[in-house]
Amino acid sequence: MADNTGMSIQPAEVLDVSRQLDDLAARVERVIRDESANLAVTAPGRDEVSQRIAATLNEVHTTFGAATDKGLGEMHEVAATLRGHSNNVAAADGDFIG
Repeated sequence: MADNTGMSIQPAEVLDVSRQLDDLAARVERVIRDESANLAVTAPGRDEVSQRIAATLNEVHTTFGAATDKGLGEMHEVAATLRGHSNNVAAADGDFIG
């Protein structure tokens, strides 16, 4: 059996923090989704420079979107892991409240 001396956890507080983390990720997802159309760039002219700048900015937007999606997925995973570990520690400690 593991020695849990000195280890303490407040399951309700961990649940609250993990919920806040999920809420934060959801808010970021909404902002990114809502503002996506505003971040798409249309070249103001047909010249090569305007076209290249617009293409580059749109590529950056796409890359940023992919990185953001990955980061938000990680935030949700961290929240789920916190909840799972909190439940495991509380259950091992005998303090689990279903």
